[in-house]
Amino acid sequence: MSQYKTGTVTVTNNSATVTGTNTLWLANVTASDSFTVAGDGVMYDVASVDSDTQVTLSMAYAGVTAAGAVYAIGTGFTVPDSFPEMSQGDIETATIFTRAMRKIQGKFTALVSDISGKAAIAGQTFTGDIAAPKITASTGILFGTDTAAANTLDDYEEGTWTPDLQFGTSVVYTTQLGTYTKIGNFVNVIFEIDVASRGDDMSGVHIGSLPFIPEVGPFSNGDTKSPGSLDLRNTNFLDLTNGALLGNMGASNNTLRVHDINGASLSYTSCEASGIVTGAISYQST
Repeated sequence: MSQYKTGTVTVTNNSATVTGTNTLWLANVTASDSFTVAGDGVMYDVASVDSDTQVTLSMAYAGVTAAGAVYAIGTGFTVPDSFPEMSQGDIETATIFTRAMRKIQGKFTALVSDISGKAAIAGQTFTGDIAAPKITASTGILFGTDTAAANTLDDYEEGTWTPDLQFGTSVVYTTQLGTYTKIGNFVNVIFEIDVASRGDDMSGVHIGSLPFIPEVGPFSNGDTKSPGSLDLRNTNFLDLTNGALLGNMGASNNTLRVHDINGASLSYTSCEASGIVTGAISYQST
């Protein structure tokens, strides 16, 4: 690196003040340049240039007190990262090299830390695999060459919900368990409802409190774009006399109406006084 080496210096252990003899530091040295004493093996940053014969280091000198010592102040650095450069005729090249490597290592460490939390990669194209703890796409993901906003995958969620049977206000539950996965606007839920007492309300059976409101579709009866798919895995509570039970989402509410294969709604009279129903529901959300 470019070095200013004219004159000699006096350094004092545990003092940040360096005194020069036959030196012209005001014209040749600036704050943030690097100071070292020949043979010391340690490089210090210059905090301030106080006069032609005095500089103050950014930390106290840790070496042995000395007068008339040979020194060097490095003044050449890379832009913009300020890694020290080496030039022909420099002294303490090993010290300069070590300092450069440590600064480069610090840059890499900071870069890795930044990528793991908030890397800005907008507008860049990647052709290989990206290994990272998590990548956040604030406006969604498009695949291949697709640019259509309607095809943007803008949501993925996993969570829990509390299912219920909405055919009365006096239902008593032993267990209400539910989990869901949402990919885009497609929702799949799994549930288990253990009813201790059904109550005596006369309304039709609905599986309610779904985690997302269904999408309103173009059908004249107000059903959703994708009628709910109901898959019952285990039930000793609902009546299966008329065959498999089906699901039908109501418009703009988070319930699924349970009906038989003939379209007739299931009422409370088709349910046992108590029992368990488990299953899964798939539907489109808003």
